[in-house]
Amino acid sequence: MISSKKIMEDVFRPVKMKLSVLTGYVDRFIESCSSKSKETQAGYKRTLKEFVIFYSTDRLFQFREKDVERYKIYLLKTKKMKDVSVASYLTSLRRLCQYLVDIKVLVHNPAKSVQGIKRVSEKSRSFLTYAEINQLLNSIRGDSIIGLRDKALVEIMIGCACSDAEISNFRVGDFQKIDKNWVLHVKNSGENTQTESITIPNETMKAITSYLKARGNNLPLEEPLFLSYSNRTFHQSMTVRGIREAINLRLKSSSILRGTTMKFTPFSLRHTAGVIMADRGVTPDNIMKRMNITWRPTVMMYYKLKDMLHGELSTKTLNET
Repeated sequence: MISSKKIMEDVFRPVKMKLSVLTGYVDRFIESCSSKSKETQAGYKRTLKEFVIFYSTDRLFQFREKDVERYKIYLLKTKKMKDVSVASYLTSLRRLCQYLVDIKVLVHNPAKSVQGIKRVSEKSRSFLTYAEINQLLNSIRGDSIIGLRDKALVEIMIGCACSDAEISNFRVGDFQKIDKNWVLHVKNSGENTQTESITIPNETMKAITSYLKARGNNLPLEEPLFLSYSNRTFHQSMTVRGIREAINLRLKSSSILRGTTMKFTPFSLRHTAGVIMADRGVTPDNIMKRMNITWRPTVMMYYKLKDMLHGELSTKTLNET
């Protein structure tokens, strides 16, 4: 009888290559990402540079799962990176290895099952109940253009599970009415082309429509969906930082922070969206796709938390359940 250890060794058979060969593959992988944004390409180049350094000094890396685990420990212990950074560096290695599988250099991707984050960060664990969502929205007055904008921001983050990075790139023309439903076209992370369509909840669309109506008629389709009204970036697209500052301001001015032991952040709205999707019966795979989550246990925790949406346990954290 063949042992499971033997099978694993066969699957991830050692693959040796010279450093010059590896750097050549890294360069070609980055070139193959020409359809992705410049930021994504620069991220791959920066993170894989660290892998090449590790490869040259480690001298034992042979593209097995245990080699990837050793690289992960190097990032955590030697480089003293935070979990979020480790996850980013491992994602780049995972994509490189998949490229090597696609061009027949590797048989299997040894980085596929090695995860960088095993728990959600301290800042992003809390979520809002349905009552707290209403409380937050009701605290935002709709008698100003900024109030209408911020209410639409909250609605689209919770109703469509959109990230601040996605929101920053939205244009007026990203909406389309199909039959009786409004659909939002969202770019996948790092891509330059629109590849995903999301049905917009009625309340979310009402908030967006009210904001756009206040800006005037016949808005150009290429105009940013959410405008900045600060002196420095007036009428430019809101930056990720600007979106976070706006949401933080609304959270702080709402009464839902009073008496709690954990502060809510823009990440809280992101997790609220995930829990709501679980409550509505969306499948784990679809939640992972919409929210760009790679670690399945995070999504499964949303299902454990969904009953709390109807109660007052909003400060319950993801890793306490």
